[in-house]
Amino acid sequence: MTTFVLVHGAWHGGWCWKRVTPLLRAAGHDVFTPTLTGLGERTHLSSPDIGLATHVEDVAALIRSEELTDVVLVGHSYAGMVIAGVAEHVGERLRHLVFFDSFVPHHGISLLDLAPPRPGGAADMAQREGPAAQYLPPGSMEFLGVSAAEDVAWLNRHLAPHPMKCFTDKAEMPANVMGGLPKTFIFCTVGRRGQFSRGANIARSDPGWQYREIETGHDAMVTAPRALADLFLEAAR
Repeated sequence: MTTFVLVHGAWHGGWCWKRVTPLLRAAGHDVFTPTLTGLGERTHLSSPDIGLATHVEDVAALIRSEELTDVVLVGHSYAGMVIAGVAEHVGERLRHLVFFDSFVPHHGISLLDLAPPRPGGAADMAQREGPAAQYLPPGSMEFLGVSAAEDVAWLNRHLAPHPMKCFTDKAEMPANVMGGLPKTFIFCTVGRRGQFSRGANIARSDPGWQYREIETGHDAMVTAPRALADLFLEAAR
């Protein structure tokens, strides 16, 4: 049995994995889907003071408190920043890191340093509004790669503004524990999102990575849960 910890990206919550978790559990595995502070069912805790370190500790604390070991830790989108930080705290408890259409950081760099400007994106908003930009509104359905009316309605009911500090905080990973762990990058090929192409290029060119593709948009856990679950299972093997 493998233990999966699935960490959602910006604006989402643990709820977004509900089509993937039954597939992993049916294969005999244990699955945890933490919701990061200020999002999902924890929106009542939202604050402009929530930053990347808060979310790193959310996940590290879950792994410690549940006494999890041999974990396949998955980070979607923004959560690539999170899982890289988690490895610094509980790396000995991790088996494999899966960067799912995500940012791939290194020490001292922020998400804004990695994100090419796009209209309405974090970098664009931070440049226009400066310190007044405290939250980033949810991304468009086009950006998320979701078009089915039922899926759009589901996401619109649950997506929440994301504290901007998470995107301006620098990654704290001086030991680069991530570098010594097995890693997979899953690239969603539908849609043109340069920030995630960067991670794909790293994985394609570095023998320390596995590289996989899935032909769907950014929110593959919504649009292609079976194919995504199969890639998670492959990483676990």
